[in-house]
Amino acid sequence: MAFENPNITAIAVEATEFPDLARRFRVSAVPKTVVNDEVEILGALPPDAFIDQTLSALSPAASEPEHKS
Repeated sequence: MAFENPNITAIAVEATEFPDLARRFRVSAVPKTVVNDEVEILGALPPDAFIDQTLSALSPAASEPEHKS
C-alpha cells in the first residue's frame, strides 16, 4: 500500500536486530503488522483481509471508546 499511496509509510524491520522495537510491539511471531499503534495484524493474511484489517485503524470505532446510552 505504501508503494501506491504517498500518504502511507511502511517500515520493515528484523525483530532480532531491533529487540527494543520487538519488545515495544510484543512481537512473538512474524509477520506482525502494526497500524497507527492501534491495530495489530499477526501472521500472513489474504490481501483482502489484510486491507480490511489495515483500514480498520482509520475507523472512528478503532480510536474512540465505546459509549453506552
